[in-house]
Amino acid sequence: MKRVLVIGASSGIGRALVVGLRAKGIEAVACARRGELLAEMGGESFVLDVTAPGAVERIAQVQADTVIFCAGVGTRSRRPAWELTEPALALNVLAFERVAQWAAESKTCKRLVAISSIAGLRGLENTNGYSPSKAYMNAAMEGYRRRWRHGQQGCESVLVLPGFVDTALGQASTFWRCSPERAAACIIRGLKRRRAVIYVTPRWRLVAFFMWLLPRSLYERIPLP
Repeated sequence: MKRVLVIGASSGIGRALVVGLRAKGIEAVACARRGELLAEMGGESFVLDVTAPGAVERIAQVQADTVIFCAGVGTRSRRPAWELTEPALALNVLAFERVAQWAAESKTCKRLVAISSIAGLRGLENTNGYSPSKAYMNAAMEGYRRRWRHGQQGCESVLVLPGFVDTALGQASTFWRCSPERAAACIIRGLKRRRAVIYVTPRWRLVAFFMWLLPRSLYERIPLP
């Protein structure tokens, strides 16, 4: 990694990633919708709504060898609410896929990193599209990695699966919750070791393993926190 673009860098994991990468001497460019928060960080940055037309063209101008898609949105409620679901699908699925398809054909981007979620491994209630949108991201990144593995044009794909992180999106539970700084450190370490899948923190790998193993009849009986 020489030049990294972090999409969704104004707060949370994205902001911590920019700070952590720069501390290691890596050129990290930050972009997000909230320009005032980017200005607080200093360094190279620009305002970008990744769901807007022309976003991919602006991303391409950065000439980054690694692009980290850290933008995400999700809101829990006890009842389905389309006004909450639509933004989640627009950002977590449509904008992500647009960036992923660009990266797959880019001659400058060598690695695409997608910050997904453990919540995408199985269906979860009350997430207003967040859980299924992250499931889409998980499957898409596996497909893009297969494409790269089989020698088709494209970049290396890395999937990041955080559990609960102390951000606006991670307040559902305090179970194994970590700080954004610790999450960023896990991700940077995993990228250095060229992991295909990075669990944040690593012990969430155990949770993921049991989630995959649980039969549907048992999984449906486990209540959400």
